[in-house]
Formats: sequence, structure tokens, C-alpha cells
Amino acid sequence: MKNIEKTESTESTERNIDKLKAKNKELALAIRKARIEHKETQRGNRSGSSWKTEAKLKSLQRDFRHHHIAYCELRGRTRKQIEPKLRDDTPRPEGAYISRIKEEYAWSPEEIARYQERMAKREKAIHSNS
Repeated sequence: MKNIEKTESTESTERNIDKLKAKNKELALAIRKARIEHKETQRGNRSGSSWKTEAKLKSLQRDFRHHHIAYCELRGRTRKQIEPKLRDDTPRPEGAYISRIKEEYAWSPEEIARYQERMAKREKAIHSNS
């Protein structure tokens, strides 16, 4: 009986940051599939236009990059830490798009309260062991 209650509570309290992480995983999987599809189309093993598969791949990569930057910034990283060696030919990420993603997946007040409780307990445990 306890396991059921525990499982239900963890499912209902999934953090927004975890949802963003899951979104990143979905995008990464879609990129892998699109890359394979694009290579097959280029080789002529699959019907369709090569430019369409390339456009789909580039769109997925762009979305992943912006979601990844938003995820890292929500976890406290700076842009310089996320992309330390940005080449000159790489397009700059769109700040407005990243901001929208961060607003969508930002920590709710309940998540912040639970996090602060966990950190207080952790701090108390550290000091009690010293």
C-alpha cells in the first residue's frame, strides 16, 4: 500500500525542469532518427527530397539547442559555460525563444519551497555530522 501512495505522489509532483529534460531527450531521439533518414535519402535508398530531410534535421537541431540552453540556464549555468567555444559561423541563439522556454518550464513556487526544504534538511544533516 505504501508503494502505491509513494508512486502516485512522485508522478503528480513531477518538476517542470524534469519535463524540460524529457523534452530534450525526445528532441535528441528525433534528431537521431532524422539524421538517419537524411543520410538514407542522400544515398538514394529512400524516396523523397534531400533538402526536405535536411530542413527537418536543422529545425530539430535548432529546437534542441535552444531547449538545452534554457535547461542549463534554469539549472544555474551561464551562457559562457554552456557554449564556451562558439565559432564565428555559428548563428547566435535567439534570446526571446530561450526566454519563452524558460518561462514555460520555470520552477513553480511549490517546487521552490520543496527545494528549500530539501536544502535546509541537507544543511542540517551536514552540520549535525560535523
